[in-house]
Amino acid sequence: MRFKTNKAKLNLAVSRLQSIVPPKSTLPILSNILFDLESDQLQLKVTDLDVSMTSIFDVEVLKKGSIAVPARVFSDIVRELPDYELDISSTENRMEIKCGSGIYRLSGFAADDFPKLPDVHLGRQVKIDAAGFCRMARKVLFAVSKDETRPALNGVLWQSADSGLNLVATDGHRLAKMSRSDIKFSPHKKDIIIPPKVLDNLIKLVGEDTEQMGVILNDNSIVFVLKDAIITSRLLEGPYPNYEQVVPQDNDKMMVVEKDLLQAAVRRVAILSNSLTHQVKFAIRENSLELSATNFDFGGEAKESLKVAYNSEPMDIGYNALYILDVLKQIDGEEARFELDTPTSAAIIRPTKNVENESSFFLVMPLRLIDQ
Repeated sequence: MRFKTNKAKLNLAVSRLQSIVPPKSTLPILSNILFDLESDQLQLKVTDLDVSMTSIFDVEVLKKGSIAVPARVFSDIVRELPDYELDISSTENRMEIKCGSGIYRLSGFAADDFPKLPDVHLGRQVKIDAAGFCRMARKVLFAVSKDETRPALNGVLWQSADSGLNLVATDGHRLAKMSRSDIKFSPHKKDIIIPPKVLDNLIKLVGEDTEQMGVILNDNSIVFVLKDAIITSRLLEGPYPNYEQVVPQDNDKMMVVEKDLLQAAVRRVAILSNSLTHQVKFAIRENSLELSATNFDFGGEAKESLKVAYNSEPMDIGYNALYILDVLKQIDGEEARFELDTPTSAAIIRPTKNVENESSFFLVMPLRLIDQ
């Protein structure tokens, strides 16, 4: 194998692949990048056996071939090279990198030792709005559970219907749901659960100028097809819990608050909250909200008041400050609307105005107040 390319193009492609490569594995071959130059384009491939990624770009092909080399070492070398043309070749599982007056050699593995990546049938792909989908994923990923005893909650629920696409994530303490009416995937109406790792990497790859991407759904995997990359991931086993059962339908007490002011105040008050529960008390009165926290470990107390729009009965509710902050980060616009019922029931938080073709809500469970 031998090809020439510029440093910047190769460095970008390799850096994108690094997050797929497992830092530690019982299979040493998984810490390698496969260089596949069997066509007129170079394909760089990595996998952790759950998520696989192929980066594709044009190079000056001098001799076709393939080799797998350690990903971390190769990335470190390329990153430090000057911005010259690179001449890369391989012979008998040894790679040589020439750049200016420098020559770097490293040992690799035969391509046959690298796991075979899943076949991708591009003719089955369905085109969807790439930026719109990634915006949906970005807004729900924070709520994915990390509790491995409930594996179905370790992913994002994909629900495709005639009305559009829903993405849902929950860890049992909070829930996020994003819906778009302009993203439809009619060939596949079955609910699936997507691991967060593939969505995290997809978000990094999709730029603001990426208009569309292809999606292929198989029985046990999902494939995202971009102009210069293909990402494949196995799906998590379901079923996903019926999240709609926990979404309250009778929250008729509305509190509207300026998002940035609430975010900053919660962040300040939470400094003196309990280090385990991060509890902040919301004392809601007519057109006012008092935030307070207490830390008995070092006798700390904090209080702060805000003006809000609220005209229902007074309520004192405890929330985990970190959960509230996570939700507020995902709220678009200047105001957030809290839909409440009782101090012990879940709150629904929404933006006061939705983006076109989009709707969303976030659910947060309350904490039992310490002084109750």
